[in-house]
Amino acid sequence: MKKIYFIIIAIICMIYIISEVRKKKFSIKESFWWFVASVVMLLLSIFPYSINWLAKIFGVEYPPSLLFVFCIIFLTFINFRNSKKIAEQQEKIIELAQQVSILKQRDK
Repeated sequence: MKKIYFIIIAIICMIYIISEVRKKKFSIKESFWWFVASVVMLLLSIFPYSINWLAKIFGVEYPPSLLFVFCIIFLTFINFRNSKKIAEQQEKIIELAQQVSILKQRDK
């Protein structure tokens, strides 16, 4: 019965991501990794013992810890991508502010 709840949660996550993309509140490019994460969540909820199999492959004794490691790696990757984009946007803002100030000086 618990398995069904996790399947429903994963499907709700997928539907939410798709609806946000359709409303143009979330870009397709940004939503890709979140959609991949929800598909993985769906697969793990359908096949819960697959994490045990992966833990054996990686030599991890406690399978839930492997799941936490994967989540931490995923969130770190997303955080790095977002930090990179913020830095790029800050550079563009500075450049635009400089261009605006130059144009204001020309108009005087």
